[in-house]
Amino acid sequence: MAELTLHGRSVGTVFDLLGQHEDDLTYSLGWGLAGSDALVRALLKEAYGEVEQGARGAIRLQEMERDAGRTDVEIETEHLHLVIEAKRGWTLPELRQLEQYARRLARDERAGHIAVVAECSPSWPPARALARPIAGIPVTYIPWARIGELVRETAQVIRNHAERRLLGELHRYLKGVMSVQDTSSNLVYVVSLGASPIAGTSGLSTIDVLRRYNLYFCPVGGMNPGGWPKEPPNYLGFRFGGRLQQISHVEGYEVKLAPWEAIPELRGKVAVPEHPQFVFELGPAIHPEHEVRTGKLYRAQRVSAALDLLLTCKTISEARDKTRERLVAAGQLERVLAQ
Repeated sequence: MAELTLHGRSVGTVFDLLGQHEDDLTYSLGWGLAGSDALVRALLKEAYGEVEQGARGAIRLQEMERDAGRTDVEIETEHLHLVIEAKRGWTLPELRQLEQYARRLARDERAGHIAVVAECSPSWPPARALARPIAGIPVTYIPWARIGELVRETAQVIRNHAERRLLGELHRYLKGVMSVQDTSSNLVYVVSLGASPIAGTSGLSTIDVLRRYNLYFCPVGGMNPGGWPKEPPNYLGFRFGGRLQQISHVEGYEVKLAPWEAIPELRGKVAVPEHPQFVFELGPAIHPEHEVRTGKLYRAQRVSAALDLLLTCKTISEARDKTRERLVAAGQLERVLAQ
């Protein structure tokens, strides 16, 4: 079979034609469930445990009900009614959203259950906090990685060739989407660093943390205001002193509530509320061969720009604008803005 690409992106499965946004994941899971009774049974068992499921009913995508919100996926059987709230990245739904689902399920004679699906680890405190009933309706957190395992395990035991092929493609798609980073991206997320001590302490500044520890931390987008990234970028750029100082590849990342506690000079001194933050482990610094000034950016503005343009343009703002033009021409601007 000839290689198929879409906007320069390799298409390895039929699901890749959709993309990698949150809704794309939801639609792909719904299609897989509609085509595999075995996967439906496995997912219901994951949420409910060993219970009598009854005859299979409908699979519903983005069902809307007045005063009850819009669900991502619903699985209905003779005895059970599961609502799945699916999220991309580490973002989790707000309690009021789950309360709407719970009120709706409470009106159903069948056993209602809510499953929240996202990328964060089950040991992540906000994910653990989900494991309590809402209005009498149980809530379970299931990471996307576990959904992928269920798809793979189900594909290994079914005999129907068409169903096995469908689940094989769904597993490859989910495995690709759930990768740590978009390693094909050359976009650099450029942030501004300051020389003032972090949170008013007598400790280090963000510039000091970068230079001494080769680390950077920032809020997880979607959980905190301010337009921070929802997914870990492949490259980070750092500007201070009126110009771009360096670009570093993100070698790895974690999500922590208080990342500054890992730095001796800051431990116990940062007086700000704990909240989910990316902690990036950085690779060797890439320094521009010529001076790249800030350009038309306000003081703490964060922007994304292509690596090659950052290294060849005269200013960061020029690189940003040319990157945007490139993305518009390729039809990829919407995808990038959603990250």
